Amino acid sequence: MRFRFILVFILLILVIIGIFVGLPYLLGIVNSNQFFKFSFPQHSTSTPGYFYNNQSSNYPSNYSQQSPSAPGVSMNVYRYGKGQISLKASFGDGLVNITGWKIKSLQKGEMIIGKGYALPQVDSSVSDILLGGGESADVFIGSSPLASNFKVNNCFGWLGNVYSIDYSINYCSRIELEDLSDLGSACQDLILKTYSCRTPSDDILNQQSGKCRQWVEQNMNYNSCVLKHRSDSNFYKGWRIYTGNNNLFFDSLHDHIELYDQTGLLVDSYEY
Repeated sequence: MRFRFILVFILLILVIIGIFVGLPYLLGIVNSNQFFKFSFPQHSTSTPGYFYNNQSSNYPSNYSQQSPSAPGVSMNVYRYGKGQISLKASFGDGLVNITGWKIKSLQKGEMIIGKGYALPQVDSSVSDILLGGGESADVFIGSSPLASNFKVNNCFGWLGNVYSIDYSINYCSRIELEDLSDLGSACQDLILKTYSCRTPSDDILNQQSGKCRQWVEQNMNYNSCVLKHRSDSNFYKGWRIYTGNNNLFFDSLHDHIELYDQTGLLVDSYEY
């Protein structure tokens, strides 16, 4: 009986020691959250409907800084057909020089805007591309019919006789009756009825007076049109810029396109 009492007493002491030693250790584990750690899947915070490829993101280090030109130039992307990007200057004072600006696609590639002819066939050298208030510059994929970028004007219909120019820019300034006051009525009728910057054929001119033929040869051409109308307020129609090849430099389905100025500062962006 006495032996049992001693055995129970020893077991009780061991239990008490175990409680005092083990309890702090157990509380430490609980406090460290080891029993309550669960791993939840992480969800993307990307805007729904847009595709991002962070592996190929390669923007300049200062892309988040806005260019001083940012409030003055906006970009729009026409992604169907061959694709076109349009830049437009807001109405305001001064000119914006966009030569050296970069258009960068997250998905495809990039292009740098070069120089162009401000007045084709009249000014023989290319110059920087300047946008005034309300003026636009349309960027096209492909080669230029004039072998360089150019500014469209109201006499371009005459160039269509020589170059393969898109019909949409075949502008043609009208010849007014007061310009023909020294000519006979038959010659006047012939010139006024001549359609869209076209010179009457030799067969038709042979039926007119020598004075009529001379007027047609001197006045119904591109250079004469420019000389007469270049000061008109609506003479210029905006720039056309070409990539120089048929490679798409932006994706027509999902892309994020950035426009940077010459210093690498962000001007505008467009995503779809």
